[in-house]
Amino acid sequence: MKTLILLQEYSGFKVGDEVDVKDEDVESLIADGIAKLKVEIAQHTEEEEEPPTDAGTIAKLVYNQIKEELKTESKLRIPAQPKDDKSPWHSFGEFAKAVIVGQGDEKLANYCKSTGMNIAINADGGFLIPAEFSTAILTAMAQAGELAPKCQNFPSNNNLALPFVNITTQATSWTGGVTIYKPAEGVAKTESLPQFAKAELHLHKMTALVYTTDELLQDSPMALETFLTTMVSTEMALTKDEDIVNGSGAGECLGIMNAPCLVSVTKETDQPADTIYTENVLKMASRMYAPSYRNAVWLIAQDAMPQIGTLSITVGTGGAPVFIADIKNPLGASLLGRPILWSPHCQTVGTTGDIILADFGQYITITKQGIGMETATSIHVKFVEDETAFRFVVRFDGQPWWAAPRTPKHGNNTVSPFVALATRD
Repeated sequence: MKTLILLQEYSGFKVGDEVDVKDEDVESLIADGIAKLKVEIAQHTEEEEEPPTDAGTIAKLVYNQIKEELKTESKLRIPAQPKDDKSPWHSFGEFAKAVIVGQGDEKLANYCKSTGMNIAINADGGFLIPAEFSTAILTAMAQAGELAPKCQNFPSNNNLALPFVNITTQATSWTGGVTIYKPAEGVAKTESLPQFAKAELHLHKMTALVYTTDELLQDSPMALETFLTTMVSTEMALTKDEDIVNGSGAGECLGIMNAPCLVSVTKETDQPADTIYTENVLKMASRMYAPSYRNAVWLIAQDAMPQIGTLSITVGTGGAPVFIADIKNPLGASLLGRPILWSPHCQTVGTTGDIILADFGQYITITKQGIGMETATSIHVKFVEDETAFRFVVRFDGQPWWAAPRTPKHGNNTVSPFVALATRD
């Protein structure tokens, strides 16, 4: 057993505590920097001469005892100091202020790589955000967004082509091309030929432009950091979600509302404009691809809440609600057993897209692997207003993994992971 002095909290003991440790554990604790060896000066008996009192003699005794300990524990290693790979800035706000200086800031010139010919001009270049700050913004984006985190994401350094089975009917195959046969004994097996297609995703550029006043730049870097992180993460997260729902597919995501696989449920006969009936949502649920229903969510325009809240099914002389409100959690409401997201990306009541049933596990996205974000700055865009422009860039794309709706094996109406209610006018 050897006595160690703890340099870190360990196994319930505090820093500075002395603990007796088995010989086989001493080496690892010291090598990991968790503890150091306690050096004791030998106690003198009454028969021995008085212990030394001068500093030089005591230091020599301590040195010799440490030397002897190291001889007996030849495998002990003095832990090396970990390499400091962090950026020279203490906060994202401090880094942002350094970006304004450009290469006049020595730390910026040595640490960051210019992405263009002219660092100080917004249109020509910028600086990569240090990994720890970029990650903070991307994490905030994921927390601010509702839909993008639900999608199947593939990080990639380049554009991505993903194969999928191009199936429009399940009449002969559940999966599209792989056919199961049940031959009699001695009968040859029949081959199957899946019909593959390819989903091509391109890393389109998404940019956010934020203006800051000179007064804000001159204040605490933490104030600037909070402002930039909040503005950028919120704007980009909502833009991603908007593209996933309503994107055109030209230079941006192909949104589910413009995808060929979207199923649109028609209104009821003589249904008034701008209304939502129980029959509407029941028919929407019936057109959802059955395995997707367990993962599906409702996206509903917030101004449809009064109508959704009164939906019910008539049972004899009474009825049963199809909308369930969670009083303790107003955001935890459900419709036909699936959660509701009151979404700003839905259209106004009465327009296609005001209520959507979707399984975002069947929507694929691609993001730039690695840091994934860069920034540039310009004092010229808003020079007269005493404002500085920060531009943030990420790469992103997405589209449904289905090329078209499918006709089920036993049924006539097509199904899809994405269903919307048609216009009621």
